[in-house]
Amino acid sequence: MKQKRAFFIHLDQNYASRVAKHLLGLPHNEAFGVFWEAFLKGAKEGLWIAPPSPFHVLELHGGYLLPTFRRMFEEVSGGLWVRPWQEVVRRQAERRGLVLEDLLTSEGSWERPADLDPLWDLLDLELSGSFYERTEQAARFIAGRLGLGEGAFRLPFVATLSRLLAFRSLEAARRERLADLVDLVMAATVAPYADAIGTDRYLREALLRLGLHQAAYSGRDREVLAFARWLRMRRDEAERQSLS
Repeated sequence: MKQKRAFFIHLDQNYASRVAKHLLGLPHNEAFGVFWEAFLKGAKEGLWIAPPSPFHVLELHGGYLLPTFRRMFEEVSGGLWVRPWQEVVRRQAERRGLVLEDLLTSEGSWERPADLDPLWDLLDLELSGSFYERTEQAARFIAGRLGLGEGAFRLPFVATLSRLLAFRSLEAARRERLADLVDLVMAATVAPYADAIGTDRYLREALLRLGLHQAAYSGRDREVLAFARWLRMRRDEAERQSLS
């Protein structure tokens, strides 16, 4: 019987930080303790992996959570890292498909943060018209900025990022956040490959409403506990398959 690959799960900076704070004994993170217990158990059984990414390095800034992050991800990464987003885009353009090895690598470092300079003014882009028109405008800008050729609109990174930008442009009440650019580029990089994502409330809503992901969970307590249930269900399914 062919062994099923491990699930790829991405825990973004917001999610991983709450787990780290729970492990450090800081208050108001109890739900993340329930989540981490279920997550760690399945990771040790080889059911899923959650590699760190250059986005984590960028947002940590070498802060007090870094030692805890390193210990956490050593346990659940499977020895892998998410590649720099530019490399993921290049591989997508060469392959014209979606293969997990284009996202993950055995090489990575807590000293190498994500470089967002090529898209530094992305959030200043003024989009207009319908959602479709805004998506097309955003995709054209991204493809041009990154020097991508014909067919770039169909690349998972470009398609995901342009739709997220169009969605964001229609949210008139959305307050600007310094982390928005990181969040959007991160989501465009990992969401096409991930089996599940732990992220913040806004990005979860965007991913779900746009049909870009169905197993996205926010850091609200009920969502964290729902994520833990999702993990336990995957473990139960794996156990049944092993017995059949």
